Amino acid sequence: MKKLIIAEKPSLGRNIAGALGLKKKGNGYIEGEKYIVSWAFGHLFELSNVDDYFGQKMKWKDVELPFTPRKFKFKLKESRGVAEQFKILKDLMEREDVEGIINCGDADREGQIIIDRIIKESKVKKEVYRLWLPEQTKETIIEEVKNIKPDSEYIRLAFEGYSRTVMDWLFGINLTRYITLKSGQLMPVGRVLIPVLKFIYDRDMDIDKFVKEKYIQLESQCEKDKIKFKLTLPTKFSLVGKNSSEEKADKKCEELNKEKGKVLFKENKEIKKQPPKLFSLSTLQSQLSRKNKIDFKSSLEIIQKLYENGYVTYPRTNTEYLAVNEKAKVKQLLKAMSKNHDLKFKDSKKIFDDDKVESHSAIIPTLKFPKNNLGDRELIIYKTILHRFLSNFVAGETITAKVIVTIGVGKDRFKLTGESVVQEGFYRYEPATFDNKLPNFVEGDRFEVDFKKILKETKPPKKVSERELAAHLKNPFKKSTDTEEDEYKAMLKGIEIGTEATRTGIIENAKKYEYISQKKSNFSVEPLGVKVIETLNKLNVDLYKTKTVEFSKLLKQVYKGNSTIQETIDLVTEELQKIIGQNIEIPRVYNDLDLEVVGVCPRCSKDIYENSKGFSCVGYRDIPPCNFTIWKESRYKSIEVKISKTRAKKLIKGETILVKKIKGKNEKIYSAEFKLEDTGKYVNLKLEKYFPSE
Repeated sequence: MKKLIIAEKPSLGRNIAGALGLKKKGNGYIEGEKYIVSWAFGHLFELSNVDDYFGQKMKWKDVELPFTPRKFKFKLKESRGVAEQFKILKDLMEREDVEGIINCGDADREGQIIIDRIIKESKVKKEVYRLWLPEQTKETIIEEVKNIKPDSEYIRLAFEGYSRTVMDWLFGINLTRYITLKSGQLMPVGRVLIPVLKFIYDRDMDIDKFVKEKYIQLESQCEKDKIKFKLTLPTKFSLVGKNSSEEKADKKCEELNKEKGKVLFKENKEIKKQPPKLFSLSTLQSQLSRKNKIDFKSSLEIIQKLYENGYVTYPRTNTEYLAVNEKAKVKQLLKAMSKNHDLKFKDSKKIFDDDKVESHSAIIPTLKFPKNNLGDRELIIYKTILHRFLSNFVAGETITAKVIVTIGVGKDRFKLTGESVVQEGFYRYEPATFDNKLPNFVEGDRFEVDFKKILKETKPPKKVSERELAAHLKNPFKKSTDTEEDEYKAMLKGIEIGTEATRTGIIENAKKYEYISQKKSNFSVEPLGVKVIETLNKLNVDLYKTKTVEFSKLLKQVYKGNSTIQETIDLVTEELQKIIGQNIEIPRVYNDLDLEVVGVCPRCSKDIYENSKGFSCVGYRDIPPCNFTIWKESRYKSIEVKISKTRAKKLIKGETILVKKIKGKNEKIYSAEFKLEDTGKYVNLKLEKYFPSE
């Protein structure tokens, strides 16, 4: 008899089959003597849409809101490949020689329910087990296959996963329809997207309202032992209107320059530095964004690839600690690395702490080391994870010498600090730069000062960065006085917006909807994003950070067994009833007067306008929407075609466009003529003819 292992993705399935030595390949599976391995393509099933419950296409205005199904239904995703793979899985589960089924979804709540749902929809009644893989190395796969547990032990994780799924469906479907019907413009929103957008919106509003104010500070450039240093008086002398205090600045400057600087105190300290914590996903992405200029979307893709190739542990984690039961694994890892590094195992609560690990430990390297087979960015990210791990287990201490000097100029005091490395320690792996070298001050030393008025102006708040947004979503109520214990207590209570696994995707959705834009690592709100927040405010829809966190905390209660999926549904429905029951009327929010009409939609005869990514029918606001769009970056098979406004106008009229300098397979250069082909669902380019370029 055999057990069927269902992996969440084909890549994971192949890794498991390789580790177990399975050789016989079938259609969509790999088989051996004891195991069969097959796979899903992520989610094969999705929650049914509103129309499915009515059995027909319904106009949005004809569906009473809030819409909450009596019983939530799932359906196969509309893809031939998905249906085929589900049939393969169902046939495998029904085989007489298969005695049990092993759920090997990713080691998180989403992975849990992806495979649970496939098994449930198959209606096959056999023993179900859970294979939990913290990493994808051969050794770990073999070990964990021996340690499979009943799938029922993960039931609370599944309940939380289902609660999150139905909660987000209810908020997303109902609020999107509600504000779209009220505003007249399609505005997709959701439980996590709204507070993401609000945080960026608030910052941009603060920047727009900011008024720069000029002021004066007094500074003296000094030099001793050929080393320059600066004394700055903290007082800011305003130059604004009646509050102008330039005369006071002149008087103070004159007063200081009558004195000499004197070294009052000099304190030398030797400081033992502690390495930074191991990485959670968000702290790793923040580091890569700040230091290496790798955006969150790109870093997540690469981190996931490193995990799937077995080089790092499971990445979608919210903690910077390891579990106590991982000490043996860490010792093995240190032993393997000790050939090239001076390392020491540290049995410390600063590294191993079960109280700060929810379901996944911090991201660390595995015993599978890359062999010169990583791309540039892959290597940067792998080394970032590796060096953070090495920093925490380096044998030598990290010691710096810090000098604190107090300078007196008359009655005023100035503090200068300088620091230098005494013992390298973890700085070998994460170098620190100290550019604050001080002269060799001696207490009692005197020196000339020359204070001058320096004109400055107040600076507006900075744009929201990826790093700042990630920190806000991890804990939107974090205070500067919070201890690390406070932070982890908040995390375990569910005081967060979204999860480590979903935040990057939500941010990308906000960009796709053109609510926000991103330049390097900074975000800006776009006009449509402003309209969304204004519309939410007019409709008194408060799903900002406080309310969103309330529902995140509810999900944690489901995980802990203190609440149920039905209670989640009831509370969300109640909240939606409060919002929608207000029935506030607002003016329509769109204004097309300043836009140029590019053409008339061949589907619905409404106007087509240009946007940043293409040329779209204004009927996208209708219910149901008209989705006619010609993308500016279009393709015909492998040929990239740039669609300008002139070309778009021709295509909309049914005319052909000429595209030159197309390289064929034989390296010859061709020209081609294309027309528009509208299938009713997709708008594609159709090749009319091609010919050699002159």
